[in-house]
Amino acid sequence: MAAPKGPDPVVPRQLKRPPARFTNRAEELQRLRDALATAGGGTVVQVISGPGGVGKTALALHWLTEIANRFPGGALQASLGAFDPTGPVAVGEVLGQFLRALGVPGSRVPVDVEEQGGLYRTLTASLPMLVLLDNAGSEAQVRPLIPAAPGSLVVVTSRRPLGGLAVDEGAGLLALEPLSAEHSMTLLRDTLGVDRVDTERAHATTIVRLTAGLPIALCSVAGRLVAKPKATLARTASDLSVSRRRLSVLSAGKEGDSVQASFDLAYQALPPEAARAYRLLGLHPGAEFSEGVAAAAVNGSVSATRRLLDELVEVNMLTEPEDGRYTFHDLYRLHAVEKAEEHESGDERRDAQLRILEWYLRSARATAHLVTLDQEPLPYEYASRRPDAASLPGADEALDWLERERTNVFAAMQAAAQLDHPELAWHLGDAMWPLFLLRKHYRDFLTVSQLGVRCAQQWGNADAEVIMRNRCGAACRGAGRFDEAVEHYSGALRALRADGDQVPGIRSVEGLGLVALAQGRLEDALREFTDDLRRSRELERPHDVALAQVNLGVTLTRLGRTREAIEQLDEARALLAEQADGYNVARARIDLARALALDGRTAEATEHVTEAREVMRQRGSAFEEARAMQVLAEVAESAGRADEARRRYEAVLPIFTELGRPEAGEVRERLRQVENRS
Repeated sequence: MAAPKGPDPVVPRQLKRPPARFTNRAEELQRLRDALATAGGGTVVQVISGPGGVGKTALALHWLTEIANRFPGGALQASLGAFDPTGPVAVGEVLGQFLRALGVPGSRVPVDVEEQGGLYRTLTASLPMLVLLDNAGSEAQVRPLIPAAPGSLVVVTSRRPLGGLAVDEGAGLLALEPLSAEHSMTLLRDTLGVDRVDTERAHATTIVRLTAGLPIALCSVAGRLVAKPKATLARTASDLSVSRRRLSVLSAGKEGDSVQASFDLAYQALPPEAARAYRLLGLHPGAEFSEGVAAAAVNGSVSATRRLLDELVEVNMLTEPEDGRYTFHDLYRLHAVEKAEEHESGDERRDAQLRILEWYLRSARATAHLVTLDQEPLPYEYASRRPDAASLPGADEALDWLERERTNVFAAMQAAAQLDHPELAWHLGDAMWPLFLLRKHYRDFLTVSQLGVRCAQQWGNADAEVIMRNRCGAACRGAGRFDEAVEHYSGALRALRADGDQVPGIRSVEGLGLVALAQGRLEDALREFTDDLRRSRELERPHDVALAQVNLGVTLTRLGRTREAIEQLDEARALLAEQADGYNVARARIDLARALALDGRTAEATEHVTEAREVMRQRGSAFEEARAMQVLAEVAESAGRADEARRRYEAVLPIFTELGRPEAGEVRERLRQVENRS
């Protein structure tokens, strides 16, 4: 029987719209067109380099928009963040973004960067596609993101020439220069009108000279003037001439003067509250932010902050790439930080930063109800008042919110650590636990947990350190890095204080048992889980007692002692139900179904695992839903329904594979056995 047909392939269309005003890049456009027309049949890589604000992305988007329909595989776009405040974006993060855009669910993106790259090349091997990589800092960021299909086009913008791509990839190099004075004047006329510019031609010429051909600077000045039709160009030219301060930009030459002048001019025209918002938003640790955290930064309501954001967007000092999401151009961010240092005291800046970081903590903690926490929560005393409730995510959107804001929460954790707030940093990492439990993200899970260990040590809280060492173990175990997992769990046990909280020790022993179980060391697993059960009973932790019984039941099933396993799992299910822990009730029912099937009670097994699968689907746990699917396949196999078993194994195998789970090997072997018997 043929395998069921999969979903149609996803064709991403991620190119942003080019700017409405695009002036006189005809020569550069023609060079790009000619380079593409004369290229062979392989993948074409084109680098557009130049100083910040010179219009590299605008040129790329203008060109790519006109040719996008030539690439049936679609178009991907990402910023590589070479000059973002948090540093270059990791290749694995961009690969993850691209894989999700190509239809791979976030929970199924491989952990290992090499595996991500392999999957990306597989998905891009069939049809030529466009890829725009903005703000690259090095050749190494670009190479793994080149699609596999011949005839694809990769366009890279960077402040650096990236000559290595010309040597290794045959890339074309286009160095984009500032606009000529003639072309800058054309842009000014197009924006303000010919009559207005020509009436004050001398002053218009001064404006063009002082903006030094940088479209971002020239458009900032023109935007202010177009909003004030009665304002004279003479006043603007005069202000530009006397108000310049050097902005610490990463490009050299006249750019610093001209950008500083235009940015200061735009800033000085802001109403006081909008100017304050601009300054404080520059302190945000991530590249993009929501109106909710913006309200926390300015210590105001969401509705009032939204008006301030609209003012900043209107004068092009912020951009709004999508509704309710905001970002600075990188040079504007530097300017905002400079203004904050000029006009806000050190205490005011620290207070704003603390409000931002604590807002992320409050928001991330909105997911706590989704899971039963793995230990008693450590208290945190907020220094800032509770923000506008409208700025915080609701309970029903909390997990999706945390998925979206994952990089910002981690950036907040890093910022808290750098600002000497290790306790806050630790709590930010701790608040991400429900996301990692339900959506995995093992690489991020490990990175956050490792930083959490360092923050706990700096904080001087041994209990917090043990918790994060256990989390490191869980992340490594989930990714199949078992030796590292054992080191982390063992380290947690060593760090456990004799006079401290002993509950984290339950997690450590449980983790060691789970590693042994995954490695097939069943007697070791049985010993660890028995110790786990003993500790849980001595500490009078009924929830942990039930979890230990689940693990014992799984181990006993693997040892062929199915009757004992059923007894343990049934008791665990009842105990968890008493505690209203629906997630772990479903986990217990999945494993109970496996034991029942082996005992010949396939009807009962099917009922348990079918209902448990639906619970996991509703909870958003792709891994646990996949486990339920695996057990359904095993039930079908036990009942002699080989075709059904084969279909179910085929359906679950790619999920485990893409999650990077070791269960993939077991399913692959079961599928081989079923096929051999067919």
